[in-house]
Amino acid sequence: MKNSKLVVSVLLLLAVTLSCKLLDRTGSKKASNGPAIDFVTPGKGLNVTVLLDNKQTVSTMVPRTGGSVSLAAKDGSKFTLDVPADALQADTTITMTVVKSLDGAPLDNNTPTAVQLEPSGLFFKEMATLTIVPAREIPIKQQVIFGYEGDGKDYHLAVVDPKSKEMKVKLMRFSGAGVGSGSDAAWAANLMIQASTAETRLSQKLGEYLQQQRQKVILEGEGSVDNAELGERITSAMDQYEDQVIRKQIVAAELDCQHAGRAMQAILSLGRQRQLLGIEMDPDMWGKIEKLVKIAAECKMAYRVSGESNGVTFSGQICLNKPFVINATFPGGGSAKTSFTPSSVLDGTTSMSGGGAGCVQSGGGKYYATIKDDASGTITWTTTATLTCPGFTNTKTNTFTLPLQPAPEISCP
Repeated sequence: MKNSKLVVSVLLLLAVTLSCKLLDRTGSKKASNGPAIDFVTPGKGLNVTVLLDNKQTVSTMVPRTGGSVSLAAKDGSKFTLDVPADALQADTTITMTVVKSLDGAPLDNNTPTAVQLEPSGLFFKEMATLTIVPAREIPIKQQVIFGYEGDGKDYHLAVVDPKSKEMKVKLMRFSGAGVGSGSDAAWAANLMIQASTAETRLSQKLGEYLQQQRQKVILEGEGSVDNAELGERITSAMDQYEDQVIRKQIVAAELDCQHAGRAMQAILSLGRQRQLLGIEMDPDMWGKIEKLVKIAAECKMAYRVSGESNGVTFSGQICLNKPFVINATFPGGGSAKTSFTPSSVLDGTTSMSGGGAGCVQSGGGKYYATIKDDASGTITWTTTATLTCPGFTNTKTNTFTLPLQPAPEISCP
């Protein structure tokens, strides 16, 4: 990589491509000698809604010399927290409370086997161990062992003892932990969370590298930049992005086809950035995209849409993997047709036309869909439309949200 070419590319990337989202999954084809990305920096997390059962709780004083806290839930599940000696700075009262429900987590249902541990944020100098024994056996391939912070922040897959047949969660601080069951769709959602977190951290670190070098170029001149070191760092970031974001998203798409569109965007974004920086391209990039295109094409996502939003009544039969139409009826009379053109199976653009009572209306915007683990979901779109009537014209922006009801009887070729 030539020095001048690298500096120009760095500045171009900073100005033009840092706004592009990075994306994907687990391991790069070749290792880089550049510095590792700092994964201590907080990433973008998933917050969940936690409801506790305060009738199933226990509090125990644990001394600095170590101890344990145990709780048997009404359904027969058992939880045991073991705190080793010298893990606590002082004798501490620890409270364990059963989680009644957990909404918003990528699990098969919202009633996992879980507890919340308090005081929230309590830090251990040595790892504590929470052993979970569910009342009902969960097949090993469906077990999703998770944790969260505070009262439901930053849901994540928990650190466990990999050699134990029992579910042993390793903790350095509190708050909640548990186990639920996960179908392919739930596991895919967990992978996408991991990819999103890695994406945020890698973007932060890459931006840090580039902005530091930009300052040097502007303040000290181009010769102040160590291009060899910068090249190694950028290559390292790109390789880790391939490893931690792209690969995870590809596997998620294989488990749940709705993620194929996002994975394709990630691969194209990374490829473009490599091209701009003069870094070697992934020779299998187009093979990966071709595979994802096939997954997306075979993703048969058929739904019925009906209901009222923002005072307008809507109805339609749609396939999220191809262009579709939703019809609207206005409360004061008149009708409209909104056409949706997918960019992926979960988002795209819209165009609208209609009218009534001597007026005509047209406009467009963007939309996105959200699909839950039970295959139901919502579709939301924002339209900026101009209403033209005899004597006046008015432009207005409105947002509409409707439920998506699965309709397997509808053919989505």
